Amino acid sequence: MSFPHKTFPIDNSAILYLAQLRNNHSNTYRFTIALSEPVCPQTLQQAADRVCPRFPTIIAGFRPDFFSYTVVPAEKAPTVQRDPGLLRTMRMEEIRRCAYRIFYSGSEIHIEAFHALTDGYGAILSFRTLVAEYLRIRYGLQSPEQTEMLEGGEPNWQEELHDAYLAHRHDRPGSVPGRFSYQLRGKDRDWSVKTESRQFDIKKVLAAARRQGVSLTAFLCCIMAESIMEIQRQQKQSRRLRPVRIMVPVDLRKLFPCKTLRNYILYALPTLETEQADLPVGERMRLFAHQLKEQITVPYLLPQVARNVRMQSSRLYRMIPRFLKQWILQIGYRFVGESNSSITLTNLGSVPFSEEMRQYVRGIEVMLTPRRRSPYNCAVISSGENICINITRFAALPEMEELFFQKLRGAMDFAAE
Repeated sequence: MSFPHKTFPIDNSAILYLAQLRNNHSNTYRFTIALSEPVCPQTLQQAADRVCPRFPTIIAGFRPDFFSYTVVPAEKAPTVQRDPGLLRTMRMEEIRRCAYRIFYSGSEIHIEAFHALTDGYGAILSFRTLVAEYLRIRYGLQSPEQTEMLEGGEPNWQEELHDAYLAHRHDRPGSVPGRFSYQLRGKDRDWSVKTESRQFDIKKVLAAARRQGVSLTAFLCCIMAESIMEIQRQQKQSRRLRPVRIMVPVDLRKLFPCKTLRNYILYALPTLETEQADLPVGERMRLFAHQLKEQITVPYLLPQVARNVRMQSSRLYRMIPRFLKQWILQIGYRFVGESNSSITLTNLGSVPFSEEMRQYVRGIEVMLTPRRRSPYNCAVISSGENICINITRFAALPEMEELFFQKLRGAMDFAAE
């Protein structure tokens, strides 16, 4: 299997993730697949060695130059390690070599990846392929996941490695959405990631959402917004209450079909205004459902994609030295990025496993590094009969998580009556 190029330009999203990089914070995500038996690290390393060349822009590093960064495929697969603890910061020295980690602990396999490499779609695809290859070597399993990626002939590099954002550089750009939102503070943050993870019966959660006549994402976003608004009222840090906005990643492949394995996402921003906080629950749910339905559309998202691409593709921008670009993006992100939302809630949906793999796979989880200013994040994923909700934080105490899960259980109990 040969690469079409030795290096690749970074995609439109990667520019921002690299600009946000700090010594104590990197925008990283972690996936975990739990197996039915303890993991053999030697077999996992063999699987990694075989899978690594299949994903040259995912199992890769970033090489800085005077004007930008370049994606450089890893010279060899990451060394499989015993899990040292979740979501440790990736420093620039590591990101230059390979920004993709592979860990194991007990019967679990974990990957951690810097978000500049790919989005959730690419991460899940590479991870499923890795686990499928591990199961093939260990147990002789032949699964569609492994066959499609590794045995299906020469990949279509032109489609998979393309920066899909560039297709929109000639579309009409829109204005920057949003305004300042309430920022969760979190007490005694120490930059070590803590997590509160809950597993629920997916049928019961979906039943609760259907009881309100909304999608699962709208249901969870509304409960999250209610929880954060309640915390803001309790803290009363200022006389003026701010709106609560939930940043919801949107996979653009669903609106603009393509096969890229690089980043291809944008965000919806459903909002709970302060004057809406006392509306009946059903009205708040419908409000979030309406906003998501309106924002996850081509007319809403296309101008935003075009604006980002137009700015970063301009001749003037390309001529600015890398360090100055990063400074400009850091300032912009501080006032327009995190400040325009209270938390990220990403719902990666249901991850299907083939019948062959299901006998070995017990479940899947995902978690995100908390944000810097509003030090929380939430990631949701489901497989089979279970849905897993992970809330990560830098704060010492799980104040917001306890309130969110309490409200979620209340909504589920109400639906079951």
